[in-house]
Amino acid sequence: MGEPYKTMTAGEKRAWKEFAAEMPWLNASHRVLLRLACLWTARMEDPKAEFGVSATQALSSILSKLGATPVDESKVSHGGDDEDAGEEFFAGAGSGRSH
Repeated sequence: MGEPYKTMTAGEKRAWKEFAAEMPWLNASHRVLLRLACLWTARMEDPKAEFGVSATQALSSILSKLGATPVDESKVSHGGDDEDAGEEFFAGAGSGRSH
């Protein structure tokens, strides 16, 4: 995924590092969405900034797309070996069969 964008604020960079630690499945293709999530997160944490319902919905939607909610995370592949998926159910299923 790489380092945060150089033009990001200190708050946005803090959010980037937190998200990177909490969502290890993120990669380079997530950079733009992650940047948006960091922008909204930093704004949410700024006591001077207004953070209304639409901002909350925007952040929630972005986090969902990144797999950062419990429901969405269950849909994320965490890099397991897909080749062996279901092996315990199908091991030996072909033995004894005639083709």
